[in-house]
Amino acid sequence: MSTNPPRNQYQIKQIYFNEITHVGGQLCAPQSNTRTITVSNSIYLNQLKRVVAERDPSVDITDVIFMLKADYIDEDDSSQLALFERMLREGIYYNGKKYVHSIKSPAMGRTQRTEFMQEKYVADLYRHITLGKMPPLTNIHKWEAALGVSRSAAQRVPYIPRIVVIPDYEKDTIIEDVWKVEKCAEDLEQQKLMFEEKMKQREYFKAKKELKPSKEHLHKLERIPNKTISWNGGTKSVPDQNEYKTFNGWNKHNRRVKLEAISFPARSVMYNDKLYPCYSIEQTEEIPIIAINKESIGFKRVEYPQYENKNVQFFDGQGLMSFQFAECIRQHLNLSYSPNAVQGRLPYFKGNFIRLRIKQIAPNKVWALSFT
Repeated sequence: MSTNPPRNQYQIKQIYFNEITHVGGQLCAPQSNTRTITVSNSIYLNQLKRVVAERDPSVDITDVIFMLKADYIDEDDSSQLALFERMLREGIYYNGKKYVHSIKSPAMGRTQRTEFMQEKYVADLYRHITLGKMPPLTNIHKWEAALGVSRSAAQRVPYIPRIVVIPDYEKDTIIEDVWKVEKCAEDLEQQKLMFEEKMKQREYFKAKKELKPSKEHLHKLERIPNKTISWNGGTKSVPDQNEYKTFNGWNKHNRRVKLEAISFPARSVMYNDKLYPCYSIEQTEEIPIIAINKESIGFKRVEYPQYENKNVQFFDGQGLMSFQFAECIRQHLNLSYSPNAVQGRLPYFKGNFIRLRIKQIAPNKVWALSFT
């Protein structure tokens, strides 16, 4: 077992979308917020720490950024979407200081988080992250992806290898059998059912958050018993959901609690020292089963024999490293083995470096090769 050096972690303030208020024509975050999330170190935080130290040595970087959690946005509510767009354009005020939209990684997009940073540090940080090479015109998704590389959690390795960049291996044409996804005839009735069910699910999950009964109410309800089951060679106590079931219990039977019943559970259950609401079958409804096929989604898979792929790049994001450089990484991370490959992260750069005996190819010249 390796004893890798622990990553630096930061406690970043987290604020929910529905907590933002209008004060004097400005969008403001609550000042008394104490909620935080843990974020691992990255190039982004490392460079931000340098920028803040240069301008305000006594300020901690956790005081100049916060995370906005936007999972409460109703995508069908145009006013909420307009409000979120305004946050991105105008920024949010927190404790009297203006914070603006910062770098967003793909992972943050999946978890519906958007980071905001004190405006006065943004220009300097972007110069550090982009090496001063900001494009005058670009696709916003590619731009965020390029900047998002700096948000990847990483272990800092204090070695700069000698690097040589060589062109990608390309081939004009590759002929092979391929599958392509294309539009096809649509089943409008099935698509209507899918749309209606999607809207119902969105309404349902929103209601589960807003209408979920309080702890006080659950304590007053009759409890369903627990039962003992075999578990990993031993036993485990779990709720006996023969008659009354939790949300997840009914989901396993392809049923869900009716919207109007969410606030009125028939029973409660204690599991892992936490109370959960339970409902009877009369308080539930069957979840419709909608056929998922090419007609219902409007797309089909088509085979193209002997298809010509032109201008193919083989090694995008690939590189090589010497055995010596791999050994430096092993020693720094205190690994019990020398890594065969590592993922590299630098501003505007990421790649997979595979160990190769480069010294036999180019003695005393390079420690790493990078493909453009």
